[in-house]
Amino acid sequence: MTNKQWSVSNIKGAKYVGALEIEGEECFDVLATNDRLVFGSACHAGFLESGFTLRDDGEPLDEALQELQADLEVYYRDGAQYVSRIVCNDRM
Repeated sequence: MTNKQWSVSNIKGAKYVGALEIEGEECFDVLATNDRLVFGSACHAGFLESGFTLRDDGEPLDEALQELQADLEVYYRDGAQYVSRIVCNDRM
């Protein structure tokens, strides 16, 4: 996994961009901010963030979403040590 440390993302003003289904099992809601994609789950208490990926300058949203989905598939199939962009909390 990346060497960036986990911290809660500021999602004020974030845009909901949809849900990602990972290998037919895990499903994450995804929010986009100016600098990251935040993934987690919405519930009655609010949004529970599982992790995020930083977006490269000028990276199109669709490209960032494809990278996030690919990293999450690798995370669940092969393990956290094989992903490079996502930063996640212990809940994952």
